[in-house]
Amino acid sequence: MKAEQFFRNLIKQGSDQQLELMEEVHYDQLAKTLCAFLNSKGGSILVGVEDNGKIVGLKDPEMQESMLKQFLFKSIIPVTPITVSTEEIGNKTILLVKVWPGTTPPYLYEGIIYTRNGSLTEKAVPDDISKLVIERQKTETHWERQLSTETGIEAMDEWEIRKTIRDLNSYGRGKAFSEKQPEDFLAYYGLYYNNRCTNAALVLFANEPCRYLPQCRIRLTVFESSKSSDNFVYDRVLEGNLFRNIEEILLFFDVNIANKSRFSEKSWLREDLVFPKAALREGLMNALIHRDYTSISGSVMVAFYPDRLEISNSGELYGGYTPADFSRTHLSVPRNPDIAHICFIRQMIEKIGRGTLKMIEDCENKGYPMPIWISKSGVTKLYFPAVTITAKTDETANNTLDDISIEAIGECFTGSVKKRLIAIVSFVRRHKHTKVTDLMKEFNVSERTIKSNLKKLIDAGLIVYIGSKKTGAYSVIIKTTDNIQP
Repeated sequence: MKAEQFFRNLIKQGSDQQLELMEEVHYDQLAKTLCAFLNSKGGSILVGVEDNGKIVGLKDPEMQESMLKQFLFKSIIPVTPITVSTEEIGNKTILLVKVWPGTTPPYLYEGIIYTRNGSLTEKAVPDDISKLVIERQKTETHWERQLSTETGIEAMDEWEIRKTIRDLNSYGRGKAFSEKQPEDFLAYYGLYYNNRCTNAALVLFANEPCRYLPQCRIRLTVFESSKSSDNFVYDRVLEGNLFRNIEEILLFFDVNIANKSRFSEKSWLREDLVFPKAALREGLMNALIHRDYTSISGSVMVAFYPDRLEISNSGELYGGYTPADFSRTHLSVPRNPDIAHICFIRQMIEKIGRGTLKMIEDCENKGYPMPIWISKSGVTKLYFPAVTITAKTDETANNTLDDISIEAIGECFTGSVKKRLIAIVSFVRRHKHTKVTDLMKEFNVSERTIKSNLKKLIDAGLIVYIGSKKTGAYSVIIKTTDNIQP
């Protein structure tokens, strides 16, 4: 479902517990309503839409967006992530203002607490305030916000934090920070306080999260038969942080998933259909963001069978949703809002709740069956019928990457040098934040030789150096694998 149709469907529902329609930007009413959303189940405000659903749009929406952000960030306390964005519907531009349920209630605007009662925003009465205080006590013990007693900022992946700050500043999805302010950034988003990192911070950014949270592991498996058994042709456990694991799995998808072939009824010619990459990516993100992390034995599993792909995660569907809701227009309520918001900043998810509809649309457009959700017995499973794999191991991925490397490096080097350059690309791809000393140790050559090899690879557009001279490292430029065919 395209974004425009999604918003039209949402507008038809009218104002309710989690949605407010507003014709113009009224700062006072916007702040009160957002405060009420934060103190309840979260919600969205569509500005530029009359109460009757007529879309009137806004004049100079970009300026309105900028001014509203500045006002809201200063007006609601305690500080909290608020999303303000422009959206196109036909030839009209509206504003979408969105918050998830607040993690530190009660929230106040001008010293007053507001709550949501159906489609009405009201001042909180004593009973409401008591419930919010109790909710805050629960939130402070929420798994995401629990502090790690063993880890501080030194255990974090500096490159991923800086990348997140760059994305935040580039896309404008929240309060801007300098890359030199990682602690301030983490603290603002509820990931760091009292010189300690939260569990959510470990999931997102830790160099070795599984040392502290074994449940962060992801198992990637290819089974021989259609039924689960111990007979598998590929089995790997990923132990990186959320961003590293996503990168590894998506690369595996790119290289190893088979295109689907079918014969057209009109032309009787075979059509090769590209696999639904966007849908798989969204399904993977949902499993990592909405899963239940509280159980130390919990997990995420990505399993290929001869006739399907299954992505399963610990925890049943959250927020009262059922699988049937995913094919209809709905707003999102994440189980792990801190993790979800950082992924939103990185543009890995939308905050409006359109992800499952996009998954269905992508599968339909690529000629694949609709994905199937099943949630019971403490587990949520997502099935992608007919999404199958070609390779039996990841050797195909490595070999294909080597072919790309050979082409990019060119024919001007000797066999031994070329072989080492290809091996360096493969090593850097497998090891995040590779340094010169790592390569010297791996290939048993001098610093001068490694630096010469790295320069050739940088010139070829295969790797890049990211960060300062002291703390930076080498990374593969992922776009070099964009055209790999299974």
